[in-house]
Amino acid sequence: MTEFEYQLYAKNLPANQINKTWWELKKKYQGIVPPEQRGEQYCDPCSKTHIIDDAAQYYDYALSYILLFQFHEFISNTILGQDPHATDYYGSIETGDFLRKIMYPGATEDWQKLLLASIGEEMSAQAMVNYFQPLMDYLVKQNKGRKYTLPEEFGKE
Repeated sequence: MTEFEYQLYAKNLPANQINKTWWELKKKYQGIVPPEQRGEQYCDPCSKTHIIDDAAQYYDYALSYILLFQFHEFISNTILGQDPHATDYYGSIETGDFLRKIMYPGATEDWQKLLLASIGEEMSAQAMVNYFQPLMDYLVKQNKGRKYTLPEEFGKE
């Protein structure tokens, strides 16, 4: 619910709109509606542990996926020489050694420098783009000539 956090912290969401905004976003992004009418006397966002005790956790998840795809692409292409869409790590001592080398230092080293030294590039979502490019090509082909309109809220702040 990064959009909720954005509105809450960056846009200073008024207290009398917290629950309303929460449920609007839940419906928009998750297709979930409250089981009954929920007014501003409730604070349903507080039922989500990441909202009340670890507000940056959703950003951590996003960053972890970027790194996951980078590591997967590196392991597939450089260590195993396999197609990233059909990579089998099983039994690969080299893969284990690589992951151990990256993970072992923990927080004792700057992760950005370690990433650059280990895979030769800075953090980037390019590996994720590369992985899903065949799907994107397929979708573009399947939707060629199709007329559609963007949702009304697209592009709004």
